[in-house]
Amino acid sequence: MLLSDLLKALSEQKTEEIRVLFNPGKLARSIRGTVLHDPIDTLPNEPDSILILTGVRVNEQSATQALSAAALVGYSAVIVKVRGDDASQLVNEAQTHNITLLAASDEIRWQHLDATLQAILGSQGSRTQSAQGYGDELYTLANSLASIIGGSVAIEDMDRRVLAYSSLPDQRIDALREQGILGRHVPDMERNLAQYKSVLAGKGVTRFPEVSDEFARAAIAVKAGTKPLGTIWAIENVGGITKEGERLLLEGARLAALHILGSQINNKLEFQVREATLRSALDASLSGKEIAYRLALPAGTVLSLVGFAAIANSNGSVPLITHLGNELSQYLAVFRPDAAITTTSRTVYLLLPGGESESVMRLINGALSSIHLAFKDQIRAAISHTSTQPADLPSMRREVDDILRVTTINPDLASVAKLEDVHARVLLDHVADELIREPMLKHPGIQAMLAYDLENKTNYADSVVAWLDAVGDIALAAESLFIHANTLRYRLRRVKDLFNITLDNPDDRLAVWMQLRLVLRS
Repeated sequence: MLLSDLLKALSEQKTEEIRVLFNPGKLARSIRGTVLHDPIDTLPNEPDSILILTGVRVNEQSATQALSAAALVGYSAVIVKVRGDDASQLVNEAQTHNITLLAASDEIRWQHLDATLQAILGSQGSRTQSAQGYGDELYTLANSLASIIGGSVAIEDMDRRVLAYSSLPDQRIDALREQGILGRHVPDMERNLAQYKSVLAGKGVTRFPEVSDEFARAAIAVKAGTKPLGTIWAIENVGGITKEGERLLLEGARLAALHILGSQINNKLEFQVREATLRSALDASLSGKEIAYRLALPAGTVLSLVGFAAIANSNGSVPLITHLGNELSQYLAVFRPDAAITTTSRTVYLLLPGGESESVMRLINGALSSIHLAFKDQIRAAISHTSTQPADLPSMRREVDDILRVTTINPDLASVAKLEDVHARVLLDHVADELIREPMLKHPGIQAMLAYDLENKTNYADSVVAWLDAVGDIALAAESLFIHANTLRYRLRRVKDLFNITLDNPDDRLAVWMQLRLVLRS
């Protein structure tokens, strides 16, 4: 369906629910569906969709940032509520990024707006896919059930996430159902948990009477054999659910099971493709264009690469990296299904499209909290710089590897780190690598001094390091060595005589200091 057709359909309903704030001539652009979005969450990768921007004021920076991000992902339009605020800055941002900006009536509820748009799109053969890729079928099933039963129908998975919901204009609906649709998740309430247990234990339709804040409901478990896959919940009409309605719920559960199982198989295949693509991308085996095509990355998408690695516990035991990969995969399937993940012999790599710094940190902290029971404090995470070029992934991987190399052998460091947090240590590691590759770069006097100290029980190397650490302050360095200042001066003079190590030149001091620090650190 075209954006122009959608707006025309709304105008034909003789309402003023949506008006155009800026139109860059893209009203002929096709619309796949809608996305309800709060800017504190990660922006879903849903190009050619309408972004319904909730929870912001149009004059706030978060609104302009969200609109800018939507344009980069490839959204067709953004809908906001003006609420009497000055929207000029947001309009300017829309003009800059050439994206259609629409304003919804202040009085309309977001759930109602979304349902209205979904109903129009559904009538024209367009429908938003769910985050797990269940597509049109479950939405069609929900609408079919609602048309007979009379109340709103929601199809949920085992984590109580809303996979699909009905969007008929005249369906009976209450605030709890609206909240679940808006958040795509049923609120955690003790009463809800008891109801779910009852439904999953039942063999047919389970009914729940009306209470103060919710209408009566009829529910049924969706199962494949004895394996539970989810549930279907229907708000009953005023007169209750009919026998025909109960029969349709039974049939709906069977059909939903087929679609969910099929989608799980497809999701597994897609996961394997994304895993193989990321592995090849990190190895520099694919071009940037091929990576973008295989992972469906719109041009300009901001990419973040995160690496996870394990450290030994007090007993010297290190968790299996495959176990870590599996646990992280399960977490991401719920919170970032658009991410790609791959596991190597030492590291689990995670590619996050459209990941801003705060959302990436929030995701990492959430993942570490989720797997803490299994891995305690044995996991370290590293975050690369961001890039809009998929071809940069190999260099981003090297950065992640460098960070983890430092944090996995220094248990006192933070569990999550960026290069800026460990830059000096990474630099020293690279210097050490180069000295191993090119031994001729080593100052011959350093090894001679270390050997002399070992053989003669002297402390020339420690004295040089202490003086350099004290930035040339003889008194401070001597105090740290518990010797007289004149003794230290004598040792520094002897270093030149015995080992030909000069400390007068800044470059010489730096070279000597780095080599000694590397030796003492190891």
